[in-house]
Amino acid sequence: MFEELFTGPIALARQRESPYAEERRQFLRHLKDVGYRRNSLHAVACQLVVITRSLDLSGPDALDGSDIEAVARRWATRHARRRGKTVGQATRNFRYWAEQWLRWWGRLTKPAPVAPLPFQGLLDAFTAHMRDERGLAPASIRSHGWKTKTFLAWYWLQGRAFADVTIQDVDDFLAAKGRATWSRRSVAVAVQALRAFFRYAERTGQCRTGIAAAITGPRLYDLETLPSGPAWGDVEAILASLATDRAVDIRRTAALVLFATYGFRLGEVAGLKLEDIDWEHEVIRIRRVKRHDVQTYPLSKEAGTALLRYIRDVRPRGPWRHVFLTFQAPHQPLSHGGLYHLASRVLCARGLRLRHHGPHALRHACATRLLSAGWSFKDIGDHLGHRSPDATAVYAKVDARSLHDVARFDLGGVL
Repeated sequence: MFEELFTGPIALARQRESPYAEERRQFLRHLKDVGYRRNSLHAVACQLVVITRSLDLSGPDALDGSDIEAVARRWATRHARRRGKTVGQATRNFRYWAEQWLRWWGRLTKPAPVAPLPFQGLLDAFTAHMRDERGLAPASIRSHGWKTKTFLAWYWLQGRAFADVTIQDVDDFLAAKGRATWSRRSVAVAVQALRAFFRYAERTGQCRTGIAAAITGPRLYDLETLPSGPAWGDVEAILASLATDRAVDIRRTAALVLFATYGFRLGEVAGLKLEDIDWEHEVIRIRRVKRHDVQTYPLSKEAGTALLRYIRDVRPRGPWRHVFLTFQAPHQPLSHGGLYHLASRVLCARGLRLRHHGPHALRHACATRLLSAGWSFKDIGDHLGHRSPDATAVYAKVDARSLHDVARFDLGGVL
């Protein structure tokens, strides 16, 4: 492995003759297997030599993070400036690779167990109930779980057992969040989550009955807000600006085309697998996260071209079947947060005034474009994977033709 990274006799001898050469060699081989490239491996190999000469690894005991931190800080104080880094940067780099190597080698002590979150057992049971009994979509489970965890953490600070919780506690929590940072819609979402949670807690005997039915929140009116998405001309301009040979732009284009052309949700694109793209029949299959079914779409020329270029030219090789992977090793499926940032970065850079700058804004742009092209609400709902026609009705507010039809409605017999 050293011979693949170093050609100079002095550098090669330094790698071979420094302590724990075999352990370092095997670790570098492991990094190569998970996707690290030559330049990165070269830098890691040099850092490992520094680590082996700085840490006392002669004893049988494993090291912990505090031992490594102290040595890293001393080494960085002496050598950081010469290597063109700040002391903080050099310390973090030393500690990161020391811990990665020693953990892989089995010479790093396990961190002390983290104290469980307040009422963690109850929260875990509620999460399992949502998943196994109610069959909720992963996104709904995350949302309900986060709102419930926020309430439980707040209630824990009150210093009382969960069995003593009352509707007044729930009201106080929602009022505090409403005064602080939550919008009316965020409070309304929390109300839905807490109703579901307390129905479960009441049914399983964890608290007194009647709390779920008594939870109230702000009134939200149907269609009270306009969908917030960029105009289609802005979408086209964004895609045109990404027409470069940079790997990040090629990947970003492939993802944005799926968000904008098909209106796919964030979780649906994150879960897309290579086998979901049928090149022979020119179709793409998507697993709907809310309807729990699979929809098949024609693979448009634009989407096919963008996906093919990404998969063929820049997608990292490896065992993962997910279409969108991280570029940084170790390669793994791009997270929901990573995909969100991928879209929000270009929308923010465009300077568009939107309420939200994530992939859902492109989903709104897709729906609005289809409505302007004359599609019916039912067809748009089917295209977007809506479970209810009500979810599509909001787009009537942005369609001038539909609004004119409403304005011409004769109310003479009523007034």
